Amino acid sequence: MQITIPPHLQSTYRLIQCAFPNGIEEENYEVLLALLSEEMSDRNVAEVIAYYIGKDYSVVLNDVYRVQSVDIPKAEDITKLKQLLVNCGYQKWIDE
Repeated sequence: MQITIPPHLQSTYRLIQCAFPNGIEEENYEVLLALLSEEMSDRNVAEVIAYYIGKDYSVVLNDVYRVQSVDIPKAEDITKLKQLLVNCGYQKWIDE
């Protein structure tokens, strides 16, 4: 089944695809949600991640809310993940 990524999410999808070509590892999932939600709306984060991993949008949206309130990732984990994304054009993505 072919999915069509909305134009406003395509650069984010490509960023994630570059950083996680084999899928988002469990240990990076919550950290990625937290990092992306610093720069995007919660709903857009949930939508793009749901497209990428094939998970239900509402489940991912609840995960986004959870990492912002209850299971907040450590700052060093976010910094480490940001470094991975820098190699995939994170700064260009931020500048968009």
